[in-house]
Amino acid sequence: MKKSKNAAVTVIVIAVLAALSALYAHFSLKTNTVRVAFYDLNKTEVAAISSWLDEKGIGYKAAVFDASKPLSALISGSSQYDMLFICDGANMDSMQPIVRNAETAALQILPLPVRIAVQTDRRLIGTPVLLDPFALLCRKDSFARLNMSEPLSFEQLENAAERRLSLSERGRGTSPAPFMCAGADDNHLIAFFSSVLEAAEGADALEEAVAFLDGQNDFSTFFSFEPVNAAVERLADWQKRGFLSSKWLELTSRETAAAMEASSALIVFAPWSFYGTLNEKIADDYTLWYMPGRAASSKRTAIVRTVAALQFSVPKSALQSAAQARKKLDSVRALIRESVSSISQTKLAQSAMLVPVNPNAESSLPAALALSYVCAADAMVPDAAQAALTTKDRRAAFAQEIRKRIRAAAAR
Repeated sequence: MKKSKNAAVTVIVIAVLAALSALYAHFSLKTNTVRVAFYDLNKTEVAAISSWLDEKGIGYKAAVFDASKPLSALISGSSQYDMLFICDGANMDSMQPIVRNAETAALQILPLPVRIAVQTDRRLIGTPVLLDPFALLCRKDSFARLNMSEPLSFEQLENAAERRLSLSERGRGTSPAPFMCAGADDNHLIAFFSSVLEAAEGADALEEAVAFLDGQNDFSTFFSFEPVNAAVERLADWQKRGFLSSKWLELTSRETAAAMEASSALIVFAPWSFYGTLNEKIADDYTLWYMPGRAASSKRTAIVRTVAALQFSVPKSALQSAAQARKKLDSVRALIRESVSSISQTKLAQSAMLVPVNPNAESSLPAALALSYVCAADAMVPDAAQAALTTKDRRAAFAQEIRKRIRAAAAR
């Protein structure tokens, strides 16, 4: 009986020791390991940042989330993670109460429009790390044949399409449309729509439109806003006039790339991340350009998907000393500062196939031009869906509503 009792005590002691060991390991992980979260970044971007973190020689543990749920449903407190990589927009805004201010030393080396891009309620909460601006890809030989340069105003943009059509010997419907966008791709379509809204109706109209979109169960208020309705009518008019193909809303990004190889488009509207996937021969046939605005426009905002780094306000754990907590805090701050250095920017931008935020990074001429165009704007903002909607399902529904509205307007 005594032996049995001693055995039971031994088992209990072992179980307690195991539990304490597990508990210590748990808190030790929190104390010594940088916990990194990725939200709504593609695989290439996550891999690029992870590879960069590996080179820094830090111990880190990564969690990767897609946008199937709002970020606020996945991260509810500041003690879960130390660092977050996310795109500027509504989900990033939801983290404002639990993140620290942006790293000042990192921001100071960035151009002004980039420096102030990642903010919520005028508070700078994130450090921009990589950029994916929406752009125009202008076919060099086509513009040469038209004896025109790249458009400097919205009026010149439409005039280029008119001249291309007027010089075509084939009738409408058989001649390739001068404008092209992968309308079947939700991200391309929403950025295109947002860009046209800003360029034709103004930066203030885009900002007000986003406010109408925020928190809606349906999109009726957004589309009843007159500047938004005007943008729908304009794209429908482009389709009716032959500037855009009648099938452009069904065009995939892969089909767009194939059409570019066949030299069929005068101007392709697409994000940099698409341009970066083109083979060098095709890319060299196009000049990277910005979306021109109306001649009378006094304020311009660039539509940009901005990948940012945020630092959580992590409280000291019970098993941490004040020195340990400060060391971890400082290590994350140092990582963010390092992420925008010219050396890190060169690697990150090339690996992620995006545009660096640091103008001193080594980059291709098109990437340098893309950054210069962004910096020439008064501000850079996410597209309407990124700015207001928090799940990929809502964004998909929004893109579908854009298609529905344009088709209906083009049929009238």
